[in-house]
Amino acid sequence: MIVARKKISINYTFLTNLFFVTFPLSFILGNPSTNLNILLFCFFGILNLKSKILKIEFDFALKVVFLFFLVILFSTSLSFIKSLYFEEYEYGNLVRLVKSITFFRFFLMLLIIQLLFKFDLLNFKYFFISAGFASILVSVDVIFQFIFGFNVIGLKPSTLYFYTGFFGDEQIAGGFIKNFSFFAILFITFIFKNENYKSYIATILIINILGIAILVSGNRMPLLLFLLGLIILFLFNDKLKRTIVISLVFLTIFFTSIISFNEMLKNKYTSLYHQTIGQVILLIENSKQKNEDEKKLTALEKTKKKLKSGYIPTLRQESSHVFGESHRARLIITALDIWSRNIILGNGIKSFRMDCQKLFYKNPEYNITVFIEKSKKNRLCSNHPHNYYIEVLTETGIVGFSLMLIIAFLFCVFIFKNLKIFKENKIQNFIILSATISLILEMFPFKSTGSVFTTNDATYIILISSFILSYKNILRSKNFK
Repeated sequence: MIVARKKISINYTFLTNLFFVTFPLSFILGNPSTNLNILLFCFFGILNLKSKILKIEFDFALKVVFLFFLVILFSTSLSFIKSLYFEEYEYGNLVRLVKSITFFRFFLMLLIIQLLFKFDLLNFKYFFISAGFASILVSVDVIFQFIFGFNVIGLKPSTLYFYTGFFGDEQIAGGFIKNFSFFAILFITFIFKNENYKSYIATILIINILGIAILVSGNRMPLLLFLLGLIILFLFNDKLKRTIVISLVFLTIFFTSIISFNEMLKNKYTSLYHQTIGQVILLIENSKQKNEDEKKLTALEKTKKKLKSGYIPTLRQESSHVFGESHRARLIITALDIWSRNIILGNGIKSFRMDCQKLFYKNPEYNITVFIEKSKKNRLCSNHPHNYYIEVLTETGIVGFSLMLIIAFLFCVFIFKNLKIFKENKIQNFIILSATISLILEMFPFKSTGSVFTTNDATYIILISSFILSYKNILRSKNFK
């Protein structure tokens, strides 16, 4: 008796959509989870596409993005060759070269998303729901932790100044909520689109939950960006104008009440204004000082002064004036110093930390770390400059920075050409509007950021950008009908 074996059928479309939907959850779980999610999504995406993957058509925007990835690889390769043959070999340069190669996984991910949606194999509607749910879940958890001192799974705040919820020691809860908040707001609006009374109440409630959660998380810049996002939403969508105005009134009342009863939050947010102005003043003062030094000292006089000097002040002593403790401004100044040494192509991905350390030396006599050039003040080292644009300028030079500006220009053109899309109240239009506002806030130039070359930040930017690049496919997709 012969028993026929049943052929196991794997639904690649379902698995591809499943791993696409779980990206917001993977951000909560951390980098290893995100990397695994990318791997599985790309794997099942390729199996789902099969021969269709050969039908890739690069439009102008994709070509520019691809060139940007190539510049990253080329710049890092040159830096590796330079260290290998002309300088002392460093293992870190080999690690950076490998990372510049593996960084192409994000471009592959972008291509797969575009192709999947082009052939109607990917449903952004499920991601819309998942992203909205994730931001609301984290918001409720952070507020719960603020009230009771622990979150729903028993985690306590990382410090007295940050309520982190599910993120534990990572102080990024406010940033996560901001990243997906407008998916939640517009999803709720869509659900109740035919019920005006319920729509007002539900949307106002969600906006206030999201805003309060970001406030108590202690992440100040995400709060400012969230408020900016509400203003953009007010300008883009006529139907939500009244809702947003009412929401802002309630948020003002809640914010004032919470801050007045919490001294730590009060100090944290009142200092934001001074620190922001302080950074601007510090950059201006540094520029003026540089010009004055150039006028007062010739190259020979500078050299003599360095030789005669037996002691170089520490960074803390150099920056002891009222605005000198602005870390972000000092990082930007340091980054510009590093960029000036390799203006065209920079030194490659994740080079800031290594290059920065070379500008300082350890003084064993005084046990201090000081900047090599005494005439320059207010310098500081870190893993990255804490600003996407400055980081790209430093690590890929003017070439990579120019490509980034071209991408930004194309995004601005997209916004102005498609203002009518944002005003319509279909789910497709809400998805595109959510992604547009989220990308504006993420790429806002005057904010402190993580590193654009880290897993979570790069994945988020690629995900949100894929909505923008695929907007035509989103509008005509059958998945929404």
